[in-house]
Amino acid sequence: MTESLFRPEAIAAQKDTWLGHTVLLRPLGVSITAALGVIIVLAITAYLIFGEYTRRVRLTGVVTPSAGIARVFAPSAGRVVSLNIADGNEVRQGQSLYTITSDSMTSLGETQAAAAALLRKQRSELEAEIIRQQKLDGVEKAGLTKEEQGLLREIDQVQAQIKVTGDYAAVLKTISEKYEELVRRHVVLQREAFARMESRMQKEQELENLRREAIRLEQRLTEVRTKLAGFDAKAASVIGHLRRQISVIERDLVEGEARRQIDVTTPRTGSVTAILVQSGQFVAAGTPLLSILPSEAQLEVHLYGSSSVIGFMHENAKVMLRYAAFPYQKFGLHPGTVAGFSRVSLRPSDIDTISLPERGTSPTSDPSAGLYRVVVRPEQDHVIAYGKAEPIRPGMAVDADVFLDTRPIYEWLLEPLYSLRGTLSNQGDR
Repeated sequence: MTESLFRPEAIAAQKDTWLGHTVLLRPLGVSITAALGVIIVLAITAYLIFGEYTRRVRLTGVVTPSAGIARVFAPSAGRVVSLNIADGNEVRQGQSLYTITSDSMTSLGETQAAAAALLRKQRSELEAEIIRQQKLDGVEKAGLTKEEQGLLREIDQVQAQIKVTGDYAAVLKTISEKYEELVRRHVVLQREAFARMESRMQKEQELENLRREAIRLEQRLTEVRTKLAGFDAKAASVIGHLRRQISVIERDLVEGEARRQIDVTTPRTGSVTAILVQSGQFVAAGTPLLSILPSEAQLEVHLYGSSSVIGFMHENAKVMLRYAAFPYQKFGLHPGTVAGFSRVSLRPSDIDTISLPERGTSPTSDPSAGLYRVVVRPEQDHVIAYGKAEPIRPGMAVDADVFLDTRPIYEWLLEPLYSLRGTLSNQGDR
């Protein structure tokens, strides 16, 4: 130890100890930069670990009433005679909207109108015939009733005559038998006995005639009573036949009126909008005439997207709406929630009937591919524009961002590795 103190190096070092120890100095900026770098690295790491990102998809659609828009079409071809409502009118179910006629003109006037006039004349004649037939039936039935009563009286009289004639014939028979006894005893002449016998036989013949008359009257009475028993049914059958003819005429009238003039009525209660056909125009069968917005229907937004956006769709998903009528740069975004979505894609024929604005901007590049419908319920049915609440109206075009699955950021960054691992796993299984 003592030897080390006397070494030349040690002696030289001790000469400068009175100046202090040597300290290496670093610039302050380097320290701050290093500290900031560490903080940034820690913040990025924390953000990647604890931060989340929600995937969103952009869809397009339209504002639609929850009960749907009722579109009214022409039931047959013809000319619009009258338009019975105006745009914005409130209508009740069954109320007349249009009157359409398909009648043609000839030298005699409107064909269907002339045919209808003839049918009405025939109906009037048949109705008058029914009245006449009812009167005739009443007279005939009264005559049969009187005839029945007369026959009953005649039968009573004949029965009384039969009784009297029978009694008289019995007396004559007794007298004739006594005269025969007197002839055998030679008390009276044979001529007188023959006279009494002849009187007896005349009365017996008269009695038989009365009995035959009674039988004939009974038969006649039976016939009259039979007619009376079936008279009402027979008269009703005749009247029914006439009424059936009237029914046929009325059916022809209804069918003729249906071909000639049709009242197009509203299928539901609501307000009239989008009137496409005016009075005087000719329309073909199936031509759209107007639309009916249901009363008290809640407004919804129907969005449409391809199968690539429907996989993670779920109810109550948050949606931010941008109405084309109210540019979001001025009036902002409007929140909503997913109320439901279709589990199967709509057919191309169904999609053609949907008022999807700018079909080319839909999420599918193939216009014939099926689209899924997403129903969104907006939180408000109006937009605040320049300090005034402007209602959103059915048919407005809408762009929307639908927020789907939320995951940590590191999972989104590592998603390609997960996909690669899944691919390798599938290949390994094969």
